[in-house]
Amino acid sequence: MDDIEAQLAVKQDIVIVWLKRDLRLIDHEALYYAQQQDLPVLLVYCFEPSVMQYPDSDIRHWRFVYQSLQDMQQKLRPFKTEIAMFHQEALAVFHQLQSAYSITSLLSHEEIGNKITYDRDLVIQQFCRQHHIVWKEFQHNGVVRRLSSRKHWEKLWKQKMEEEPKENVK
Repeated sequence: MDDIEAQLAVKQDIVIVWLKRDLRLIDHEALYYAQQQDLPVLLVYCFEPSVMQYPDSDIRHWRFVYQSLQDMQQKLRPFKTEIAMFHQEALAVFHQLQSAYSITSLLSHEEIGNKITYDRDLVIQQFCRQHHIVWKEFQHNGVVRRLSSRKHWEKLWKQKMEEEPKENVK
């Protein structure tokens, strides 16, 4: 393999911010920490057919999501960046992105949704392990996953709610 082929074979390292239900640019921990890394950041949103067809879903919700994403796109224009939107299951999207890039980390908020999104996150967690991708989820509400007891929940909630907002989009 000559030098040009070797250069073409090397995939670019990137950080992915997976936007789920936290559709804002201000005080968005995943975005904040992605910007702290010295790598290109790819913002991703997946309109997942399985989630959209789930019984607790409604067209009004998806219209609101789309409008929110369009608003975010407009706010991102001055920074010459945009959200990559897919109408596919998240796992398929991440497989495609992993074949084109070397994903070093996946950052998202910790989604508290329904069984289908919980099961999806377990699959994504396995994908990340298989591909040596660090997936960091950030809490963004009062729900604390995997507590062995609720004994200190109130203290954890108060600590989270009193944190300084993260400054984003620089």
